Amino acid sequence: MNFDRPILKLRDYFLSGEDFQLLKDSDTQILKTLPVPENLDSYYESDEYLSHSKKTDSFFARCYAFAKAVNLKSKSKLIAQYAGRKPVLDIGAGVGDLVKELKIAGLDAEGFEPNSKARKIALDQGVHLKSSLENEEQDLYGLISMYHVLEHVPDIIAQKRQIENLLMPDGILILALPNYDSWDAKFFKKYWAAYDVPRHLFHFNRQAVTNFFNDKFELLEEKPLWFDSLYVSILSARYKKMPLPFITGIILGLWSNLRALFNQEYSSIAYILKKRDFKA
Repeated sequence: MNFDRPILKLRDYFLSGEDFQLLKDSDTQILKTLPVPENLDSYYESDEYLSHSKKTDSFFARCYAFAKAVNLKSKSKLIAQYAGRKPVLDIGAGVGDLVKELKIAGLDAEGFEPNSKARKIALDQGVHLKSSLENEEQDLYGLISMYHVLEHVPDIIAQKRQIENLLMPDGILILALPNYDSWDAKFFKKYWAAYDVPRHLFHFNRQAVTNFFNDKFELLEEKPLWFDSLYVSILSARYKKMPLPFITGIILGLWSNLRALFNQEYSSIAYILKKRDFKA
């Protein structure tokens, strides 16, 4: 890929305040965050990073926890629909909530999480997560889920190859990503919280997902993630210093969802892809 088209200058409003730039690969339409910091792990080291947190001591954190609980049920139902009795792997499992939910639902589920602190939290709630996938057998899983994970991966080409190797023939990949063509992304521009630089290294629209995966995977369907636009718009309104950011963000997030009913450009989308069976 050749990221040679400057698209947007923006800032890490969440933690460091440092400036970054998004460059576009014209062939795939994928955007890349540059420069990539050497010590990327340090950009996750905040108590406010809710993806790796179990704290609910603020109103916003409690709202996040409620939405997360509803989303877990929805994710579990979707995964069960496509996995059946085949083994499931959740890549980027965080603190293990989805793996735990899948096990409760009776699925044969495992999780992989590179962050040691998140794995420790998962272990404390009885969920053992893999720290590496290096020595895994091929064609092992019937379904792999990656909810808001691919955008964090430094080498997405190697990640795609690994997923292909781990999946059984006709295996399913469920991939959730922010959509930079959504209404809220275009409204907030550099303040859009789902850019989340530099933690998000790559950024996708719907066409970029198709372009990147089409050689190895067939797109079966897209599912909107309704709550994501609300969460992202609240954060974005806060970054933009808009009045009453919680209320403003809710209104703008709902408006983004309403607009997406007509053009399918939701703030975040879960893509269901099937591994192509070239042996058939």
